Amino acid sequence: MPENVIIDQTLFASDLRVIAVGVPQFTDALRQQSAAVVHLNWQPPADGDPELVEILKRIYSDSRLMTQIDAANQETIARIQSSAPEIIDVSTAREAMGLPDYTISHAGPPIEWERMAGPQRRAIMGAIQFEGWASNHDEAVALVSSGKIQCYPNHFYNAVAPMTGVISPSMPVLVARNKTYGNYAFSTLNEGRGNTLWFGVFDEGTLRRLQWMRDELGPALKATIQHHGPLDVFDIIAQGLQMGDECHARHTACTALLVKRLVPSMLDAGIPGKTVAEIVRFLDANSHFFLNFTMVGVKATMDAAQGVPYSTIATAMSRNGVDFMLRVGGLGNDWVLSPVSQMDEAVYYIGYTVSDAAGDIGDSAIIETCGLGGMAIAAAPTVAPFVGGRLANEIATMKTLSNITLSRHNKFRIATMDMENTPLGIDVRQAVETRIVPFITTGVLHETNPTVGQIGTGVARVPITIFDHALIALARQWKLDIETTTSVKSIRFNPISVSYAS
Repeated sequence: MPENVIIDQTLFASDLRVIAVGVPQFTDALRQQSAAVVHLNWQPPADGDPELVEILKRIYSDSRLMTQIDAANQETIARIQSSAPEIIDVSTAREAMGLPDYTISHAGPPIEWERMAGPQRRAIMGAIQFEGWASNHDEAVALVSSGKIQCYPNHFYNAVAPMTGVISPSMPVLVARNKTYGNYAFSTLNEGRGNTLWFGVFDEGTLRRLQWMRDELGPALKATIQHHGPLDVFDIIAQGLQMGDECHARHTACTALLVKRLVPSMLDAGIPGKTVAEIVRFLDANSHFFLNFTMVGVKATMDAAQGVPYSTIATAMSRNGVDFMLRVGGLGNDWVLSPVSQMDEAVYYIGYTVSDAAGDIGDSAIIETCGLGGMAIAAAPTVAPFVGGRLANEIATMKTLSNITLSRHNKFRIATMDMENTPLGIDVRQAVETRIVPFITTGVLHETNPTVGQIGTGVARVPITIFDHALIALARQWKLDIETTTSVKSIRFNPISVSYAS
């Protein structure tokens, strides 16, 4: 041994404490020998993908570009934080959205009829019959096959709707206005459970319910809102979070708060007592009723935050059971596309498995971009089975998600986390680098059975590839002079201009 080497004898006299980096087998071997060990779950950025790593290096090493990105992201967050969405009216989709006859809008990106998921096709068949354009299934199929029925994404009409997301012209819709920025957004009224279009199942009872919603519920809510005045969506959400809702899979508290808020105005507006009683019974049986209020409020918020050049923040996510589309602030009207996730993390009802399920579906994923749903899961201990079964799992999950967000929502707090604000501002760069992706708290629909709707509930992961493609699209837009072999699929559409007058 060289004379200049000094051995610290205390090293071998004390208990061994180890930090293991990399593969977990090293940690497991030490634990089997009763050694105190902490596993550092390290992985190379972007899973070591050379194209993605090079893009990240170019971004983070360009001080001028980073200044532009930081300023854009601060502006995007400021727009979200300062938005004040409120429900100002209930009207038909024809009047509010400008939805023409023989036109149906749906959740997710554009898709051809032949590729459309089973529940979305069935919902469109039901909407055609509800509108009276066809009297049976065969006539409805003939209309679609002839090309007379036009189908567009809800986002094209500044609208959102859950699950299949189908909207037809005479359906009543919520009209939301962002009080701060003056933009509008729209959503259907939630149908509740059972055989419903949003679950991709319909029968005579479904059509009767839709007719009641059009003829009784919609007009009653319109008169109520006019008497009550604008309804502050985020005020109810903030309270609901304190009462056990995470405001995506669970809206029990928010729905109850809505009833409490609106029933006096219903009576004051002269709505007949019998109609009020029917509406209250309907809402009592439909704990998801406020879901659509949350969605339309978030849509009005995130639309106002969209379009800041150089922003790397996700402002909308939507899926149709086949394709997933992501909107990023700095990409303007370009949406990045990727295949949806399979529903392999859901809790299924007895008798059903993932093999029965349609792919991830619905516009409601926009909720997670605003610090709600999966981003607020610890607010709802009752949905803990989605992420491991315990409140501690929910809290750990939220802390993990904070690694890919840039801020906290100033209005939304979690009581189970000492009133900590929810993570806000999903950053494409950080998702690509860490491989952490948001998850969506959602339901599961049957793909093929025309008489079975929801078959489970749980979480769906946002495909990591969609963040990879968004980063590549941003790099190309910023002209970073990077050669990539990855083909990025995207869609561009400009939402229709809405000048709404209630």
